[in-house]
Amino acid sequence: MEAIVFEVEIWIDVVEKRDGVLDTVCTLFAPHTLPIRPLCGESLSWHQQRGASHEFQVWSPIGPSRSSSVCARIDDVGHYAVKSEEGVVVYRTSIRCEAIEVPSLDDARALCALMTEQVGFEFDPYAVNRLVEG
Repeated sequence: MEAIVFEVEIWIDVVEKRDGVLDTVCTLFAPHTLPIRPLCGESLSWHQQRGASHEFQVWSPIGPSRSSSVCARIDDVGHYAVKSEEGVVVYRTSIRCEAIEVPSLDDARALCALMTEQVGFEFDPYAVNRLVEG
C-alpha cells in the first residue's frame, strides 16, 4: 500500500512584539512534504537537531517563554493552479501559519537560524527582512 503524502508550501511571518506593538521582522517559507492533510487550527512543530544550541524566546499567553523549538498554528490552507514546464495544469497547496511573536530581534535571529539552517526554510525575498544588515 502506497503512503499518501501532501506537497505544501508553508509561510510563516516572524514579528517582534514590543510594548504591545507588532512589527514584522521577516517572512519564512519552504516546500514540505507532510504525511497528513493540513487543516486550519492544527499546529506544525519543528525541533532542532540533537546537540544544536539555538535558543530564543517567543511570546506565549503568559508572556515571553524560552524555547528551542518552533510551533506554528495553521491559519489558512489555500490551493492554486500553475502550468508546469510541460504545459500541464498542476495544483499546489499553500499553508499560511499564524505569526510567531518574539520579544526582540536577537530572538528572531536565533529562531530564523534554526528554521533556515536545520529545517529548510528560506527568507521570502519579496517581503520585509529586518535581519539583513544595510
